Amino acid sequence: MFKKFHPKEDVSGSTSLKSSVQRHIRQSLLDQLPLLSQPSYKAPTDSSAPTDAPALAPTEAVEPAAVKEEKEEGGKKKGGKGKGGKGKGGKKDKKDKEEEEEAGEGGKDEGESLVIDEIWPKKESLGLTKCHDRISIYTVNAVPLFFNHFDGPFIPTLKLLHKYPGLLPHVQIDRGAIKFLLAGANMMAPGLLSPGGSLPDGLAKDALVAIHAEGKEHACGIGKMAESSADVKKAGKGVAVEVVCWIGDDLWKIDTIGL
Repeated sequence: MFKKFHPKEDVSGSTSLKSSVQRHIRQSLLDQLPLLSQPSYKAPTDSSAPTDAPALAPTEAVEPAAVKEEKEEGGKKKGGKGKGGKGKGGKKDKKDKEEEEEAGEGGKDEGESLVIDEIWPKKESLGLTKCHDRISIYTVNAVPLFFNHFDGPFIPTLKLLHKYPGLLPHVQIDRGAIKFLLAGANMMAPGLLSPGGSLPDGLAKDALVAIHAEGKEHACGIGKMAESSADVKKAGKGVAVEVVCWIGDDLWKIDTIGL
């Protein structure tokens, strides 16, 4: 798809999409890529959530002692001043509780953000770059994130897949098939069924997959199942995965495009 892609020649135009179109695309992405609807990766490491809860316990435990000291000091002084001190202390307690509740709610909202919000923040506009052969590239701040062909499914870019490996199910090719993948060739069944390969059960025909390679950490390409995994294993030959993009193709070389 991007074997001979030249932005200056193959891009027909770029535009910022309407809000209604963006909402439709966001929902389609959530439906097609389940990981995007999962809690944000940042949520577990958010310092506000774990630190606020423990901080409340000692604060509540200290308050009674502080009140006792104020009462004892107030007893030594005149009654009028003691009452005034107690009244002011009561106001501070209410403010502290309100601030704690607001902080807790803020931490909860941040913790409930989704993976898609990390990739495509709600305040950011989605850009569309139209290319040759009815290829559309979707960007945020000119960074390519997804693309599709005609009205086909949204496909994450390989760079985005490296950041979020769980976006697509994985298949693996053996070492001998790597050079063919990096040349843009489709992946044949023997490369996935050999001892160095891996083809999980349950993959349907046309399912998008991340193509990993034996001995490599990150995906080397993205493809579409030519047949179901059951049929590929049954036949044992022929094209198993139609390659869509790979490391080193012209989309991989682009850092920014359009809007």
